[in-house]
Amino acid sequence: MMHSTLEDLVRELTTLSSLDESRRAEWHHCALRAHLGTFEVEQLLDSLSSLSQSQPPTAADEAAWIALLESACRALERHEPGRLRPQSVARMGAMYRRLADRGRISRQLLRLLAIDAARDSLVMFAELLADSPPVEAQDVLVAFAPLFQRRSSDYAALFPRLLDGLEHPTVATAVLDLSNFLARAGLVPRHPAAPRVRQLAELLGGLSTRLARVEEHPDQFADSRQALESLVSESVALIVALCDALAGIGEKWVTGKLYQALELSHRRVRTEAAAALARLGDPKGIETLVAMAAEPVVRSRALAYLDELGLLERAPEQCRTSEARAIGDLAAWLAEPTQFGLPPQSIEVFDHCRQHWPGYSAPVDCYLVRYEYRLPAGQLWGIALAGPGTSAVLADLADLPPADIYAVYAGRDTEHAEITETAAADLAERERVSWEQVRSRLEVEGFSDLELIKLGRFFGEEHWIANARHGERRGVMIHDGRQTEWHPHVPGKRPLGSTEFYQLHKGRKLLRAFNP
Repeated sequence: MMHSTLEDLVRELTTLSSLDESRRAEWHHCALRAHLGTFEVEQLLDSLSSLSQSQPPTAADEAAWIALLESACRALERHEPGRLRPQSVARMGAMYRRLADRGRISRQLLRLLAIDAARDSLVMFAELLADSPPVEAQDVLVAFAPLFQRRSSDYAALFPRLLDGLEHPTVATAVLDLSNFLARAGLVPRHPAAPRVRQLAELLGGLSTRLARVEEHPDQFADSRQALESLVSESVALIVALCDALAGIGEKWVTGKLYQALELSHRRVRTEAAAALARLGDPKGIETLVAMAAEPVVRSRALAYLDELGLLERAPEQCRTSEARAIGDLAAWLAEPTQFGLPPQSIEVFDHCRQHWPGYSAPVDCYLVRYEYRLPAGQLWGIALAGPGTSAVLADLADLPPADIYAVYAGRDTEHAEITETAAADLAERERVSWEQVRSRLEVEGFSDLELIKLGRFFGEEHWIANARHGERRGVMIHDGRQTEWHPHVPGKRPLGSTEFYQLHKGRKLLRAFNP
């Protein structure tokens, strides 16, 4: 990118709100795709630093600043660590402090420092995190992510200052996760949190006491189910990181605090506390890990810890089978905050087969697993996939034969450059003409009220998916050039729709190709 182009982008940044819509869109396109060299990155940081003093970004300017900073991040990612000059690092620190309340901008500044990963940048990163950390969890994740992905010889420069971030709930877990990662990977000479072991033990004891009180009297800590789940999730994440840190540091006198966590009813907490005790040589930890292997939601973790300790054979054989592991993987996945947030009350294998699956070079065990939640609002159940990954759809699949349920998941989860979809509103003119020709043939076949939903492209084939009427029934029509599938709508609380029917169509083709 020419330096003059960068000058244009920065100059227009100050007047972007006065430009017409097409020019603003063009500016964003250029900013997001700018190919900056190290010199341009530093020029950009100098310019933004000056602007942040004389003309701080308004809420309307935020997206524009982020676009430029994201281009700077991509530029630094192309190089080895240590590209920024100390002067630029200092300017970034000052700019962060001026814009600390602008989370999405300030997190990109932290991300830049983490990507650069040289001593000056890491010292500044630790100083800013400890002194004025991000407020939102997503901002913390964005800031810390490069430290887990890059390799630098200067990671020790983060400490001990970064450990002061333990005082801030929003970053405490990330600080410990990073410390544990660096120690485990051998990127620092000793566990960074070792000098704070007493603080960590006290923090674990306090959190365990609090979580015990939450378990006994949840209504005293949150006024809604969502707030309670958030509170427990944040506490559990920090307890997990603390258990890992205390085990990694290796001080056996902390076992009393780990026993306190072991007494909680939360299965993830008990598993992590047991693993820490086992790593410290305490037989109670091993005994508890063996017992936890029987609990589907933590089975995978318990078995992994026992395997790490060379004690996998201590777990019951029925907990170590492929089927038991698949159930465990699915239960843990369903319990993630991004899914249901808690494990199902009932979970069992509905069907099993061994077949070739997209993305795998050899046949794999595939399981259809029926799960059930008994909630205050009523019963919720479904049939999920385990084995080649874990996946679940909200639609009711119970009326489909097992082969078709596998096909729904194969069509849903397979990604390939030659499998794409385009919404009807986004079709090119040539494609609109093609659809009109297809529509005419379908009307001859007895379809009416055709309403195109999308065009699918599948390894050179064109698949047309539309709502339609056939006779007296409405449903979904899929035409792939050779045949037409008709799926009438079926009443129900969670009926299959056009998305699931097309996943089924693609999945049948994929599984037939992989399993001739």
